[in-house]
Amino acid sequence: MIAKAPENGKRGSDTQGLLRYLFGKGKANEHTNPHLIAAWDPEWLEGGAFAQLVGQRGWLPRLARDIDAAMSGHDVHLADGHVYHVVLSVPRADGQLGDEVWRALIDEAIKHMGFGPDTGGVGGCRWVAVHHGLSVEGNDHVHLLVNLVRGDGTIANTYRDWPRWRSWCLAVEERLDLTPTAPAGAGRKATSRAELERAARAGNRTDRQRLTQLVAEAAAMAGSELDFLAHLQRADVRYKPRLSEGKVIGYAVALSSDQEDTEPLWFSGSTLRRDLSLPRLRARWEDEGPRWDAIAEQFWTGVHAVSTGDVHRTQAAWRELTRLLEAAQPAVEDHVAHDRDRWSHTAGEVADLVAVLARFDPEPDRLQRTADHLARAAQLERHQRRPQPRQRGVALPLLVAATRAAATCKDPAPIVLAAVVLLIWSIVKILQLAADRHQPSPPASTRQQIATAADELADHPILRSARRTVECGSPVLPEPGMESVSRAPFVTNRLHGLDRPSTTRTPPAQPRSGGRSR
Repeated sequence: MIAKAPENGKRGSDTQGLLRYLFGKGKANEHTNPHLIAAWDPEWLEGGAFAQLVGQRGWLPRLARDIDAAMSGHDVHLADGHVYHVVLSVPRADGQLGDEVWRALIDEAIKHMGFGPDTGGVGGCRWVAVHHGLSVEGNDHVHLLVNLVRGDGTIANTYRDWPRWRSWCLAVEERLDLTPTAPAGAGRKATSRAELERAARAGNRTDRQRLTQLVAEAAAMAGSELDFLAHLQRADVRYKPRLSEGKVIGYAVALSSDQEDTEPLWFSGSTLRRDLSLPRLRARWEDEGPRWDAIAEQFWTGVHAVSTGDVHRTQAAWRELTRLLEAAQPAVEDHVAHDRDRWSHTAGEVADLVAVLARFDPEPDRLQRTADHLARAAQLERHQRRPQPRQRGVALPLLVAATRAAATCKDPAPIVLAAVVLLIWSIVKILQLAADRHQPSPPASTRQQIATAADELADHPILRSARRTVECGSPVLPEPGMESVSRAPFVTNRLHGLDRPSTTRTPPAQPRSGGRSR
């Protein structure tokens, strides 16, 4: 469950205007059945004295006057607006909660947020909750309208209201077994209506989804900031810097368009995914010092051209990729066993690798979803920090090298891609087992995201197809299960026609120089 502000903000000054919108058809005719489900005064609800007025001529102005009565009676005026508007929403996967459940949740939220009456039963805010069907995205939701002027003329306290909303939403998720969402500071921005409408017209994914994929790929393949710009240009992504005192401190990206009359939708890196902000990307790369700070603006703004020479791809890169992934499995298991920060960092590296591999998949949606789930699992809360580069050990450089190897590959045969997907699945299962064993236990949203990523990989069509088509004495691709994790190197040897593995264990391969740190 999430609590969010509407696109035009959570504060306003027109009670009747907001009620008119909530009981209207909506911007996209999505308000199919608008009705009151809760109110400060139960007489406005079904069976109450005022319920018979609902739907009749002049009832909305009457309701607006009642909501504003305390404010008008005490002659209070708020410069920021007296109307407080919040939307409470659950994902499509949770279905529809029903009016009774929503009514109980709204009453609970009013008390939690301090909008209700005091201990003596007086002085509360006046408010209503409206339910009008599913959103454009198919989510069940209600709108809460509160007049912030309390019955005694004082103003309700909204200081740090979002953290309070977030803690309440997380508690409701756990109690009602709803889809877990990320703690405050660990999620991503919601999709705007403009994005949804543009995607619907084009019949594509939203600009934000496409840009997240492209920027994540560019970041994963880049070894420096200049290299990052080159990969963005190759992907036909427009970019512009955010400057402060002559230094580049952030960036925004947009998709290129052939239509001159179409305004681009710009997104900062952090609104795509928090680990795609420029400070976090720079933390991956070697510090280029003050000299780069002095000239970075010229490359970001196009004063100096960015070289986008062709990337050399060879089939040998697939052998290198599988070699690195085989070596990474035991290294990852040791690296993430007891350290939540290391676990998060490793999950982020695997997300980068899967994002790069998605472009080789004939049906990339599954790998793109997997990368998204891994990236969400990797998100740390605001108070947490990434490990320092000197703490990286062997696992992270191996995964970084694997991502760069994937960036130099050509289109593989399906059976080769299947082998790589199986190796990645085995690493994700190692991460899943480690998360289940960590103490204290990671958030439920993290455990769900890593489990979903593992399930997406295990059910990948290319693995099912490979099991059906490969004819050999024993299955080349066993059914996913923990017993097959240790067999992944043997699987890839069979698929590549390499020598059968010896009985001795090969030492973990060391990555080539030039690894990056997150």
